Amino acid sequence: MKLPNYKTFLAVPILLLFISAGILITQYSQTGEWFQRSIELKGGTMITINTENRLDTANIERELREKFHPINVRETRSFGGYGTLIETSSEIDPEEILDELEAMGIETEDRSIETIGPSLGATFWSQAQLAIIIAFIFMGIIVFVIFRTFVPSVAVIMSAMSDMVITLALMQVFGIELSLAGLAALLMLIGYSVDTDIMLTSRLLRESEDKTLSDKIRRALKTGLTMTLTSIAALTALLLSAISPVLSQIAMVLIIGLTIDIMNTWLMNSVVLKWYCEKKGLI
Repeated sequence: MKLPNYKTFLAVPILLLFISAGILITQYSQTGEWFQRSIELKGGTMITINTENRLDTANIERELREKFHPINVRETRSFGGYGTLIETSSEIDPEEILDELEAMGIETEDRSIETIGPSLGATFWSQAQLAIIIAFIFMGIIVFVIFRTFVPSVAVIMSAMSDMVITLALMQVFGIELSLAGLAALLMLIGYSVDTDIMLTSRLLRESEDKTLSDKIRRALKTGLTMTLTSIAALTALLLSAISPVLSQIAMVLIIGLTIDIMNTWLMNSVVLKWYCEKKGLI
């Protein structure tokens, strides 16, 4: 039986990249924003109510929406119990929401209120975008300095960029808002992505020539998958422990990103590098 040309594997990550771009474009056409942002990055008020027992967040959101808009209610868990997060506009008085909750029979004594103005949220957002741009610039410079060849360097950068785009698109699919914690996770994802890509590229371009190209890729695959799957296992444990909402979001975003990185590294970057080595006679 004739095996398929290895270059056809490129179709999978490229197709998923185009689908992800379509999701982000659709999000922008409908809302005017490429992705959902938390109140930390757009401004607003967050009310956190801690309880020993789980509250019916769907019913709370339905009741509050009759009097307040916009409103978003979600649940968090921790070792200490349950938390209910209520997000709304900074123009709405949080005391009015608390009064409504008490009228519904919900205790609100253990609560905290965080308000971020729209201008401060916009400042956080502009600084966050700048941080990601600077991270990509320095990452690109370091990659070009290390390998000093155009195709392998661009392959590493494109793989990291694809990880970011697809992860952001999947965050929209799963309803995960982009927050400061999510941005921290995306910056960490750049490091994870470049780490495995540099390892793969170094194995193929710099290891001794007594091994075949396929052997080098197999050895790199074994090392790379061990690194990534170990990280995913640790992050899954962190997510299931539900220590805090911040850590849970970081873990969730990184699990998505690292899963996508497996595909981009071994179905895109490795294919491009193998094609490059064959063209240059580095077999």
